[in-house]
Amino acid sequence: MPGNHFLGGIVVKNWRSVLKKASILFAATLMVGSLAACGKSSSSATKEKTITFLPPAMVSPFYKSTIEGAKQEAKAQGYKLDVLAPQKEDDYEGLLKIVEDSLSKSTNAIAICTTDDKTMAAAVKKANRDKVPVVVFNSLSKVKGAKVYSYVGYDQAKAGASVAKWMGTKYADRTLNVGILEGLPGVFTQNREGGFVTAAKKYKNINIVSKQSANWDRGKALDVATNMYQGNKKINAFYGLSDEMAIGAASAAKQAGIKNAITIGIDGNPNTLESIKKGNVTGSVYTNPKLMGKRAVKDAIKAIKGEKKANKINEVPTVVVDKSNVNKYIK
Repeated sequence: MPGNHFLGGIVVKNWRSVLKKASILFAATLMVGSLAACGKSSSSATKEKTITFLPPAMVSPFYKSTIEGAKQEAKAQGYKLDVLAPQKEDDYEGLLKIVEDSLSKSTNAIAICTTDDKTMAAAVKKANRDKVPVVVFNSLSKVKGAKVYSYVGYDQAKAGASVAKWMGTKYADRTLNVGILEGLPGVFTQNREGGFVTAAKKYKNINIVSKQSANWDRGKALDVATNMYQGNKKINAFYGLSDEMAIGAASAAKQAGIKNAITIGIDGNPNTLESIKKGNVTGSVYTNPKLMGKRAVKDAIKAIKGEKKANKINEVPTVVVDKSNVNKYIK
């Protein structure tokens, strides 16, 4: 029969029609396969955009605010944020273990904070070996012997100096016998205390009469401030190198019955601002923790994209907050 063709024993009358349908089916199969491959590629690309956000611990309200800002920025730019931290701020080995685990899971960038210089250097060097960019937040102190993409934070020595200026000018008509509540040993304590001590020399009304560590802890600060006062009843002011220690000192002053006691810290945490408004804590250096978290993530994303950083120092502004201006900073 003319025009008929045989395919596997079946008579095919319109061979051209069969070929056309087969071509369409083949093209459709290729398209589906291509789309599936694209879907996998897109999914892989999304998974690769991961930033590890690593504070020294999550106990302090300061770091909770920083994390909040970091999460907001990561979400806005479509990046995954892994927030990890040791249980305690002095668990330096735990922090390094988290860094190693994050690198083994192919994180694309690390934003890190620790109060210990050696731990910071070791962490950054581990990331450098794996060619993973690092952003240091809550510190502008240079990490020696390692490569950091940027530093996001405030000048902690200046913050300490601003406390001395506030005490020296606002209370110029009073003699302030100050007890300093130190944090854990490290660059944070050195800068916040050093800036204050140096600046305090300019003011005749400031006398530093005691210094003791309270390890950034509110409960510890209550005990330390109480012991300070028992050892020297002339103490009428406390400078806590963090807000939590200032709150502890304020509780100690109240319990001891110190009249018109001055208590000030550094952080500007939401709970401290509320305490200032109520008249429990006298003041705090507001350090923009949420903004700091946002900027740290922004810089981490720039590093992932391979953008060059013209200025490695990303300084966050600070201001001393007391009852006269606290409402501007309560959100």
